[in-house]
Amino acid sequence: MLLDWTRGFRHWVFAHHGIKPSAQGPKSWSLFNWLGLPEARCFELINQFNACQAFGELHPIAGAKDAILKLKAAGHKLTVLTSCSADPLTLLRRKENLDREFDGAFARVICLALRESKADWLQVLKGGIWVEDNYKNAMMGVEAGHKTLMLRHLDNRDDEKTTDSRITWVDDWRPIVSLFS
Repeated sequence: MLLDWTRGFRHWVFAHHGIKPSAQGPKSWSLFNWLGLPEARCFELINQFNACQAFGELHPIAGAKDAILKLKAAGHKLTVLTSCSADPLTLLRRKENLDREFDGAFARVICLALRESKADWLQVLKGGIWVEDNYKNAMMGVEAGHKTLMLRHLDNRDDEKTTDSRITWVDDWRPIVSLFS
């Protein structure tokens, strides 16, 4: 988790649709309870947001910029793998957003279609350090042989109760930098 998608989406969905979700953010990966809308409508809104200019103007989460710059300075080759959209314009917006916010730190940005599995790409990138905030994707990283770290967030707290022991849970980017720089 590098960019604050939730904050950007919350502002956009209110400005463009008059929907005011709580400032705390969703408590699960399903936005149904957070938005109070059927899942199909939530998915439509996510697709609309990911296709708009606001998606390319997201701010970094706290501590991410400093951590990424330290990891890059330590010699790590950094790749972003995200399931947001396979649309070339969305990929361009995401890449430009990451380049602007993280001073061009990423060697590669891979955008998959929303809900597309990351499993194949995690096999291609095998043997790296995988930082995730989605438990399902974290497990894919473990299965692909990555050292997997899970960033705690409001929407993944329940997953930690039954977590796989091969996943290391961290509160923020600081321990990740400590481990690998």
